[in-house]
Amino acid sequence: MLEMKLYIHGSVQGVGYRYSIIEHIERNQIMVTGYVTNLPNGTVEILAYGDIEALKDLRRSALEGSSRSVVREIEESIHEVTESPYSSFDIKY
Repeated sequence: MLEMKLYIHGSVQGVGYRYSIIEHIERNQIMVTGYVTNLPNGTVEILAYGDIEALKDLRRSALEGSSRSVVREIEESIHEVTESPYSSFDIKY
């Protein structure tokens, strides 16, 4: 299992970005756990656990964003873990 952490920079808060990530995961039945959240500095953080194909799909969705968002840059880190501490993928408030 892999853990992927993404920091999405750009116009990504207040534009439905987090909801577009959740919708993509649910619509495509992507097998990931973790969360998406807004950070105080204006970026969005995604922490996801899954296999490499699921995480690649999620990253493509993160780059695309919502129809009103503008993704300028994504910082990414991936490493192996034994298990996910999460049982679902949610918006973290």
